[in-house]
Amino acid sequence: MLLASSSQALEEPKAILVAQEAQSVRTLSAERWARPRSGESVAAMPAVRESVQALLSAPETSTLVIRYPGGEEGSLWAEELHVWLISLGIDAALMDLRPGSSRSDQIELFIE
Repeated sequence: MLLASSSQALEEPKAILVAQEAQSVRTLSAERWARPRSGESVAAMPAVRESVQALLSAPETSTLVIRYPGGEEGSLWAEELHVWLISLGIDAALMDLRPGSSRSDQIELFIE
């Protein structure tokens, strides 16, 4: 019984770290997005790179949430990011686009 408890104790810190990583909100600013884009440059954007890494290390049932500013401009921005991520190999079924970013000049990315 003690061995099982010790084993569980070793697993808990890892589970906590994965849960914390999954809850991190990364922001992609409109200023950063306004720069010329290519597959390489989109993949190198810190918010995108870190979010994709978090998604790939998260449980299979996880989703990358793309929370964008409301309105047509925000919607177009989110759709373009979504298409770029698909072109970079992220399955569309693993992403969820939602309006409601806390700021009009940023997209928020997080794992759920």
